[in-house]
Amino acid sequence: MRALKIAAMTALAALAACSDDAPKQQNQAQTSNVMTPGLYEAGWTVSEVRSTDKTDPATKLTVGTSGDSKGCVDGPAIDLALFAEGEDQCKQTSSYVRGGRINLQMQCKRDGEDGPVMQTVTGTSTGDSFEAEVSTSTYLTGFGDYSMVRTVTGKRVGACEPESPAAPGAS
Repeated sequence: MRALKIAAMTALAALAACSDDAPKQQNQAQTSNVMTPGLYEAGWTVSEVRSTDKTDPATKLTVGTSGDSKGCVDGPAIDLALFAEGEDQCKQTSSYVRGGRINLQMQCKRDGEDGPVMQTVTGTSTGDSFEAEVSTSTYLTGFGDYSMVRTVTGKRVGACEPESPAAPGAS
């Protein structure tokens, strides 16, 4: 009889674990980590720079250098200017922004340099902030290839300004 009671209790516990509450709790946890759309301000600090071709790195950034950037977040879309180095023009090559995780790969172009600047962003987010590490590797046609690591923290500071419509007659 005791074995029957233990078996019945185990079955009830298993059924309780399969209730509709478990998916709701998981969805709530994921929703709380979704970045709220808006304007974000990020601060970054260089934690590592090293030459990969035994020449001086083709960047003015050194260990300890810090700076800031601003960009908009709209759903899973994140303005790459939050992570780009300086005025680099970047395009996203892959993206995963979900459930409190950020993973972006970017290929950037730098004025005055031939060859790609590749960046990988790995981080976490909450509703109105994020923390990430940006790893940079350059593949320049000349000298100065380097790898760099920057830590970035950002927070939502307001709403993004809507894009202004083109003036009449402008093309």
